[in-house]
Amino acid sequence: MRALRPILIGILAALTLGACGEAPPTASAPPRTAMSPTSFNEIPGWADDRQGEALVAFRRSCPRLVAAADSRIQTDGGKKVVTAAEWKQICDAAAPIKADDHRAARRFFESNFRPLVVEAPGHFTGYYEPEIRGSRAPSRLATTPVYRRPPDLTDRPYLTRAEIEQGALRGRGLEIAWVQDPVALFEVQVQGSGRLQLAEGGVLHLGFDGTNNRPYTAIGGVLAQMGALKREEINWPAIRDWLKRNPQQARDVMRRNERYVFFKESRSAGATGAQGVVLTAQRSMAVDPAFTPFGTPIWIDTARPVTGRAGATELYRRLTVAQDSGAAIKGAARGDIFFGDGAPAADWAGRMNSPGRAVILIPNRG
Repeated sequence: MRALRPILIGILAALTLGACGEAPPTASAPPRTAMSPTSFNEIPGWADDRQGEALVAFRRSCPRLVAAADSRIQTDGGKKVVTAAEWKQICDAAAPIKADDHRAARRFFESNFRPLVVEAPGHFTGYYEPEIRGSRAPSRLATTPVYRRPPDLTDRPYLTRAEIEQGALRGRGLEIAWVQDPVALFEVQVQGSGRLQLAEGGVLHLGFDGTNNRPYTAIGGVLAQMGALKREEINWPAIRDWLKRNPQQARDVMRRNERYVFFKESRSAGATGAQGVVLTAQRSMAVDPAFTPFGTPIWIDTARPVTGRAGATELYRRLTVAQDSGAAIKGAARGDIFFGDGAPAADWAGRMNSPGRAVILIPNRG
């Protein structure tokens, strides 16, 4: 899944996420950024967090960590190599701890990791798993197709969004389902996954399965350039409202974003991130893997919008786990928080755009 908003303005709501779930190319040598050691006692809010929730998310990463190649994590002293065997030791230590035993979970993280403050300004946004209406077959209401990954898709630029929406893939049997609202489908593509409430009954889980390899354009910026929205007012709820009120123009505006996301029918009960694990609401985060390997715990100290109160924010301090990536998530202190599903998650994700601080937890075994 996913996440965007690289720069406040149009990207901000331009869909905060964009391509979460989309793994960027692996860098041969991670970039460097300054990091400084701290202690857990010096982290504001650490003692008040419910670390058992973060432990649940971390354990979901464990099968991947112990089966993958060595992780290379930047530290205050250069690069640290964490082997699969070292991850196994840490994961074995996490296994017996109960999810509701937050004190034991806190001790686990304190015993197996050391905290490093990222000496760069933090920037945090959010994403969620939307729910839209549709059906397995086209109907009078459900006319917009949801496409699976075409077999001839490579890593080269493919058809544009406009070409696909004008029927370039029609007749190839690639339709997974049909939806009623093209704006809602666009939002699912930006978020990277979604749930489809079927007219026939039941739910179809849409999982990210690649893109057309075309550039992502944040339509919040497009609307600002048009004068349709003020830059300081841009967020996804405002963008969605404009698109709904201007259906004729909406199609052309959305097509300014050439990137098109393909889906697969997912058997997972929830959204899955680029690491290949089911995401945990408010504990999973999209990161830049060039700096931070998947599975790394990250403490964030930022602010979250207050639901239903425009402009109001509240402290948001908690331990998260790097389990996803996004096309616009760049830098060691850049994070996109997965908020889950439902109305509050949609509101948080649509308006989250906050500065803050990131503290990376580095394994201390080995």
